[in-house]
Amino acid sequence: MLTRVLALALLLPAAVSSVFLACATPSRSEHDSIDDAEFSRLTRALSEDGGYFWSNNYISNETSYLHVLDEIDALPLRDGVYLGVGPNQNFTYIAAIQPRLAFIMDIRRQNLLQHLLFKALITRSETREDYLSRLVARRPPTSLPPDAPIVEILDHIEQTPADAAFFEEKLAEVRESLSQLPGLGLSAQDLEDIHLIYREFYRQGFNIKYDSWRSFFFPSLKEFVLETDLHGEQRNWLAKEETFSYIRQMQREHRIIPFVGDFAGPEALGRLGRYLDSRGETISAFYLSNVEFYLFRQRKWPTFVANVRKLPTNDSSVFIRAYANLHRPHPRMVEDHITVSLVQNIHSFLREAREGRYQSFWDVVTADAF
Repeated sequence: MLTRVLALALLLPAAVSSVFLACATPSRSEHDSIDDAEFSRLTRALSEDGGYFWSNNYISNETSYLHVLDEIDALPLRDGVYLGVGPNQNFTYIAAIQPRLAFIMDIRRQNLLQHLLFKALITRSETREDYLSRLVARRPPTSLPPDAPIVEILDHIEQTPADAAFFEEKLAEVRESLSQLPGLGLSAQDLEDIHLIYREFYRQGFNIKYDSWRSFFFPSLKEFVLETDLHGEQRNWLAKEETFSYIRQMQREHRIIPFVGDFAGPEALGRLGRYLDSRGETISAFYLSNVEFYLFRQRKWPTFVANVRKLPTNDSSVFIRAYANLHRPHPRMVEDHITVSLVQNIHSFLREAREGRYQSFWDVVTADAF
């Protein structure tokens, strides 16, 4: 692995405007798939207007994302609802937690469009090699066994040159898949943006990084997929065919739903809370990345806390968050990782927030660290 460099981290916010959420919702049923119309409706109805964030954020930069899996495995989080932010790291947490439904919320409309791209590619792929080949538009002349180690799959595809004709063929398939969801209401600009996002994966291959103009800071997609947990085990969702198949099934059943929203916005989290209440669902895990860092800096953190209170949670519900080891290394920093990943009980968080325990992001990320 590369020597890590202390770096700026991730995601979100900025205020967004409101759109009314239609309330006709289905009753809860065990691992029921969502139909095309409901998937499209939720993606639109939960969304607020998009906002600006400074990076392209094609993939995660959180090198420590697997370090929390021991804690996640030990908690009763399955069959609830997962809520997360950002790009590809969500799939690993979803595969580990195995929720009934998963929602991915981000202030950038680009993130929603990127997840629609991922969805279209994943649902048409039969194996990990098939998916990764489509993702970077490289068609190996031969196929590996489905249970091949992930490093062999990556190397096998990487040895194949980028294929412009293959890229255009798979882009056409993406557009065809999304055209079967007309309720999404994608504009001509949305389709062009999906083209541009996909083109970056084609152009950069497995070398694509979190941010194209600060790339020396961050791991490549290949390095990110090959990261290991605290026991040296590869546990990215692409490390095993079973976890890939789990995510593929969720995508095919429309149970991973992206939408646009600000954690401190006026409507999105409230809408989601009302929708989940109507189904009798509970948030089991809420992956925040390091969004709270920006919320404190923009003086929006109290609004975020108020929005969290609108979500249905229980005594086992947790946050998963990240902290960037920039100017002040975290006490739980592992070796030279640029990030630290942490788990915190949401009810404990809300109680301590009400008591005034948190005056800065450092207070939040060190609440249980000493």
